[in-house]
Amino acid sequence: MSQHRIYFPDQLPEVGGRVALGGEEAQHAFRVKRVEPGELVALHDGRGGVAVAGVVGVSKRRGEWTLELEVREVELRARPEPRLTVLASAPKGDRLEAMVDGLAQVGVERFSPLVTARTVVEPRQGKLDRLARVAVEAMKQSGGAYLLDVGGPVALADALKREGAVIMADASGESWRGPIASRVTLLVGPEGGWTPEELEEARGAGARVARFGAFTMRVEVAAVVSAGILMQAGG
Repeated sequence: MSQHRIYFPDQLPEVGGRVALGGEEAQHAFRVKRVEPGELVALHDGRGGVAVAGVVGVSKRRGEWTLELEVREVELRARPEPRLTVLASAPKGDRLEAMVDGLAQVGVERFSPLVTARTVVEPRQGKLDRLARVAVEAMKQSGGAYLLDVGGPVALADALKREGAVIMADASGESWRGPIASRVTLLVGPEGGWTPEELEEARGAGARVARFGAFTMRVEVAAVVSAGILMQAGG
């Protein structure tokens, strides 16, 4: 049985240090996961740090649960490579959250909505905040050590100027083959596809246009599948 994972964005204590954990994480651990004294939990800081801690006490005061934890082990994990940024046009409804959830699970470093000629949805700050919470839950679920960074909208012209390799996913490109650079930006277009002008602009800027499957996929599926292939290529 795997340890219950907790998002702990503060500085992780050293071995032997104690933490009084409150708020939603404590309530979820006790009320939903039924964590009890004597059990072990994992604290993830989202920056590579993971600590194993024992539950030494559970208390409730004025309706607020508190877990008393004692750190047993601390580990700093290497960041997955390539360091992948995904800029993808936002699909409608809950599909955007599903996309961010999947990207976080495969180890993507950053995500921002991409604004293109045929983009329909431009998420507002409230939605971006919600996506950040989705990324936290995905990190905990998958056991990752790094939190997906959710940023604001990025225009295609700016995306094509990013550092490192830029790859545009499109059926008109050749099937993807490595090698893979250490820093990569993956561009995934809207449901209506890229315009001919955008494809020409991307190629003119030195971006690689590549195909990541034999079939036409929805935006949220294409983003996660393509990102997973690129992360796997980096080992």
